[in-house]
Amino acid sequence: MSGRVMVTEAWDVVVADDSQVHGAAAAASAAALAAGLDPNDLATCELLATELATNLVRHAVGGRLLVNVFGRGAVQLVAVDHGPGIADVAASLTDGFTTNSSLGAGLGACRRGASQFDLYSRVGQGTVALARVGPAAAEPSGPVEVGGVISPHPDESAVGDGFGLAWDGDRMTVGVVDGLGHGVKAAEARSAALDLLERQPALDSAGLLGEIDVGLRVTRGAAAAIAQIDGWSRRLSFAGMGNVTGRLFRPGADQALVSRPGILGAGPGPEIVTRPRSHRVVTADWQAPAALILHTDGIISRWNLADYPRAEHHHPAVLAALIWRDALRGNDDATVVVVRTAPRNEAR
Repeated sequence: MSGRVMVTEAWDVVVADDSQVHGAAAAASAAALAAGLDPNDLATCELLATELATNLVRHAVGGRLLVNVFGRGAVQLVAVDHGPGIADVAASLTDGFTTNSSLGAGLGACRRGASQFDLYSRVGQGTVALARVGPAAAEPSGPVEVGGVISPHPDESAVGDGFGLAWDGDRMTVGVVDGLGHGVKAAEARSAALDLLERQPALDSAGLLGEIDVGLRVTRGAAAAIAQIDGWSRRLSFAGMGNVTGRLFRPGADQALVSRPGILGAGPGPEIVTRPRSHRVVTADWQAPAALILHTDGIISRWNLADYPRAEHHHPAVLAALIWRDALRGNDDATVVVVRTAPRNEAR
């Protein structure tokens, strides 16, 4: 497998009343344009955002719509809320299952209209509805699944966080970047880091982090973590600097992957710019079932995977959104990425 996907554009729309539904549709339209979607897919994004936002207004508490652009060719819409939850998820996806004055066929229509759709709900906890649209939205099946969400600082439109995926043969690289501070300057540092990941995926995790360290010395700097999964050796390698958290989950084990303190790009001056700092690499076995969760410091680290039973049987972006919903600080950009071995013959 080969390819690159960089996730750097995001909208976080609070949906508490009817007046905010239009804002959700407008964010979806802007994302579709940024992703280069055709007019039909753009219209689908608007309709799905309108339906999801209307459902939040009618039925939910604390509703928000996260809109992310996944490179060229895909838009991701994630509706999250804090309850009351759906007692019968299967029934909610059937045509005609509507209440109050929601649009038409509700979540069933969302499932049909999306290139990829998933729904997770627990009574008393809330719901996450995921809809992805575009020619690149339906991911090919493989031994590793990846999903994530990003959101901007509440006072900014430019997103200082982002993540990127790159495949080089049997090896997949995942990079999570948090530009220092927030706003345009943070976004510039984040873009510079992900550009290096996109151009040099053949480097190992320490080498790539070193290149980012050097490349960011013309920016304000960033925190970043690089994780690589080698499908041939079934090994994970991780290197990080700054406040990007990594946790590896395997049966009976929860391993913290520790980043080195510091800021990439804030090293020695330009006179020795060709001498990057060394970076420690943590390695671990990558055997099914396994899950790696990475997040920036816009997420409080005290979340608990046990709070989301059977989330492993849903799209990894659903779990990322659940963690985002429940552990968001609310005063910074935020990113959560979930990388995991594909479930074996399990229906979602």
